[in-house]
Amino acid sequence: MAIDWDRYTKLADSVARRVAAEYPGFDAEDIRQEILLQVLERQSTFEKADYVEGQLRTNFKQFAYAYCGAERYSYIAHSAEYVYTMIEVRQLFDKAFFRPELWETMPRKEDGVSVAAGGIVVALWDINEAFNLLPPDYQTVIVRRYELEENLTGAEKVRLQRAIDKVTRSLNNSVVRRQEEAKKHYGPGLRTVGALAD
Repeated sequence: MAIDWDRYTKLADSVARRVAAEYPGFDAEDIRQEILLQVLERQSTFEKADYVEGQLRTNFKQFAYAYCGAERYSYIAHSAEYVYTMIEVRQLFDKAFFRPELWETMPRKEDGVSVAAGGIVVALWDINEAFNLLPPDYQTVIVRRYELEENLTGAEKVRLQRAIDKVTRSLNNSVVRRQEEAKKHYGPGLRTVGALAD
């Protein structure tokens, strides 16, 4: 039996809001997208099982708690290196990435401007590099959602979540590499912290 994505999305939204209330600092939308991503990755299992709503809710809670626990652990374990969050990346795409006027003042790579300088134009330069590394279908879903402002299907929303996650990881890996390079030049103790303009 095919998955009813509207039903699953509504249920995932309900579970995500409840779990987000238990995990301050976590965005319900991120949790919802993770639930749907897990369903998509196990689509054939969910289609065959045709779970009743109570079992679906239990499964969705397990996905949500696993996600929040893993993210919290990752933050604690790598907090000195953690710069961008998925919320910030989503905001950059939503409010800045597709606005040409902001690119007119973009710093150039040879200017030596790093995330330590803070500000949205620096983040745009970083996010542009990460965006260009994405597979075409991930780039397309980001363009459709944030530039063209189209409504996405359930499966496309899951793909968008995965694209945002890849960009976030790419940005943070890039920052960590820069931090390590800076340590080689300036010694230990240097900590780079990014800032997102409101």
